[in-house]
Amino acid sequence: MKSKFLGLVATALVAAAAAVSATAATPSVVEVNVDRTIHFAAGDLCSFPTTLHNKGVRRTTTYYDSSGNVTRTVIHLAAFTQTVTNDVTGASLSTPLAGPLIVEPNGDGTVTTRIPGNDGRIVVPGQGFIYGDVGLTVFTDLDVLMLTGHYENPDRYVEELCAALA
Repeated sequence: MKSKFLGLVATALVAAAAAVSATAATPSVVEVNVDRTIHFAAGDLCSFPTTLHNKGVRRTTTYYDSSGNVTRTVIHLAAFTQTVTNDVTGASLSTPLAGPLIVEPNGDGTVTTRIPGNDGRIVVPGQGFIYGDVGLTVFTDLDVLMLTGHYENPDRYVEELCAALA
């Protein structure tokens, strides 16, 4: 479930980064104010319908080789907050996302993605800290290759999030 959620978030960010034109050997930088809402039907993320709202600034820096081929894309999030809401009860939890998200082509049509930093933290009012993904996540084509840092179980974030919102 966590890898599915990571995949959705990362795919959206990578798709936005891929829109940057590969016309020069110097890095290109694009800053975008993000205010996006995604709805999930019951069963897609939690057993109840949920809404994911992302808000903040996404800065995408794309690096090129001398031929103009993309060698790395780095996405930094500034003042970026992700809020998940239980659409039935209205209960919501927010987490800062600190990234960055680093995408590097492997030369075979696949990419390797690294996310060092905070990739989700659950703090429930009245209960305190419940869960946090803090460390390094590495995956290629949505297969998790490495989790280092504070990761007890890659599916636990979604499980804890849904339990806290139920």
